[in-house]
Amino acid sequence: MSTVGIRKVAEEAGVSIGTVSKILNPTSGANIRVSEETRAKVLTAAGKLHYRPSYGARLLRGESTRMIGFAVSLPGEHTDAYLSSYSFRLLNGIGKAVSANGYQLQILNGVDYRYYMDVKRLDALVMLSFSLKNNPREQEMREMFTRFNENSYPYAVINPHGETTLDGTPVAGIGVDNEEGMRLLADLLIRKGVVDIAYLGELTPNPQLDHILRCNLLKRYLAGSCVRFEDSLILNGCGDGIPEVPRIGRYSHIDGMTAVRRLHEQNRLPRCLVCGNDDIAQGALRALWELKISVPDQVAVVGHDDSFCDYSAPGLTTIRQPLEEMGELAVQNLLQKMDHPESAFNTLLKPTLMERETL
Repeated sequence: MSTVGIRKVAEEAGVSIGTVSKILNPTSGANIRVSEETRAKVLTAAGKLHYRPSYGARLLRGESTRMIGFAVSLPGEHTDAYLSSYSFRLLNGIGKAVSANGYQLQILNGVDYRYYMDVKRLDALVMLSFSLKNNPREQEMREMFTRFNENSYPYAVINPHGETTLDGTPVAGIGVDNEEGMRLLADLLIRKGVVDIAYLGELTPNPQLDHILRCNLLKRYLAGSCVRFEDSLILNGCGDGIPEVPRIGRYSHIDGMTAVRRLHEQNRLPRCLVCGNDDIAQGALRALWELKISVPDQVAVVGHDDSFCDYSAPGLTTIRQPLEEMGELAVQNLLQKMDHPESAFNTLLKPTLMERETL
C-alpha cells in the first residue's frame, strides 16, 4: 500500500499543496477554476506516484464505496447532456440496476474521470461513447483505458464504435447493431416505394462515427434498389458550403433545421429525409412545418433512437435503440466483473423498427 501524500504529488507536479487538493477532488467547485495544463500535470504526477487519498481507512483497505459513476461528457466538457433524451433513457436503465443492487449513482459531467479508479474510488464507471480519433484528448483517453485494463477496473462504454479499440482490443461496451438497424430501414424504404433520400447528420467538423457508419451501411443496403441515394445529399459534417452548427449538448435540433432549409433553398429536397438521431429529425420536422411542407405526403422523415417519438405529432418513424436495457445490462456486466476481474464483455443488442406516421 502506497504512503504517498499530496505533498509528494505537489512536488512532482511543481505546484502547491492547495492546488493538488482542488484537482484531486473532482466534485469541488474550485476544481473547474484550475487550468487544463495544471490539472494534467497534477493527475499525471498522481498516477506516476500511485497516489491514494487518506480520507478513510475503509477506502484505504480497498473496500467497496457502493458507488457507480455515469460519465455523460468528456473531461473538461461541461455540456447540456442532462437535457438529452438519449442520456435520460440510459439513466433510467442504469439507475434502476444500480439501485436494485444496493449501489448509489454519481453522475459526472465535465470532471476528469481518468483517475476515479484510484483517487475518488468509484467501484465502476459507465461512459457515453466518444471517439478516439480526431479527439483532442485522444492520448489521455488511451492512457485511461490502458490503466483501466491493466488493473481490471470495471468500466463500460455505451455504444462503443468499431474504431474505438486499444491496440486492437475492443473497449468493453454495450452497443446496438447498426447493421441490423440500417437493413431494417432499407427494407422499409424499398417497401414504401421511396424514390430518393437525403441523410441528415451533425453539421460539425467531427460528427459521431455512429452517424458515418449508419450512412455508409444504408448506402450499401440500398445499392441496386429503386431508391436513389446520392453523395451530394449526405449532409453530415460541415464545409464545402455546409455551415457549422454550434453544439447544444451532444445532439442538436438545429442540425436538422439548418439542413432542411439549405436543401429547400437549393430546390433539392428529396422524397425522404433519414436523420442520424431523433433530435435532428425533430428539427427537420420543425423546418418542414415552417416551410408549409406536408409530412409525409410531400417529404417523409425517419429518425434513430426512439426518444419518446410516439408523443410527437405526427408520430416519428424511427429505429429504436433499447437504451434502458443497455443501461441495465452495462451495470450487470460491471457487477459481474467486480466478482470476476478476468471476465470481459462487448455486447450488441438488436434494434427495432418503429413505423409511425412520418413515413
